[in-house]
Amino acid sequence: MKSFVSVVLMGLTLVLASVARADSLPDFPGIQSVPVTPDLNFGGYFKQHQPVKIVFGVADPGNQLKESLINAAATVRYLKSKGYRYEIQIVLYGRAILTADQWKQEYSSYGAQFQALHAQGVQFRVCHNSMYSLHVKADDIYPYMKIVPAGILQLAKKQMQGFAYISNR
Repeated sequence: MKSFVSVVLMGLTLVLASVARADSLPDFPGIQSVPVTPDLNFGGYFKQHQPVKIVFGVADPGNQLKESLINAAATVRYLKSKGYRYEIQIVLYGRAILTADQWKQEYSSYGAQFQALHAQGVQFRVCHNSMYSLHVKADDIYPYMKIVPAGILQLAKKQMQGFAYISNR
């Protein structure tokens, strides 16, 4: 009887832990949450290969950035729901650096998504070369974003460090 009660309590604990984890998943403004059933998984691959390392390269402030933010949010939600560690970086270069300017009204809708991703540990890097070409000042960049000398070289560096590169083009 004791072992039966122990098994039931352990099962209940696992169920409550998974419900609590699902409730604590991050919300990303304007990005739909897609439920994933337990039978959809990667067979434990990411459990064995942590942290999951991904770098997004984004040059277009339109559809490419939107897809990258959606994919980053979905990735964070999935990995967090499993309790997996991750390192995700979004590198903005080309015209996409205009979205990093916190004062540009044209791209202000991205601010809440950037902040929500940053709050979940997603890092942002902004290309200095593009900033120079497009006349964006360092003081205008969101404070949690870091400027790198060249976005393309940042992407190369991250790939050389074992990050999977995603461009969403």
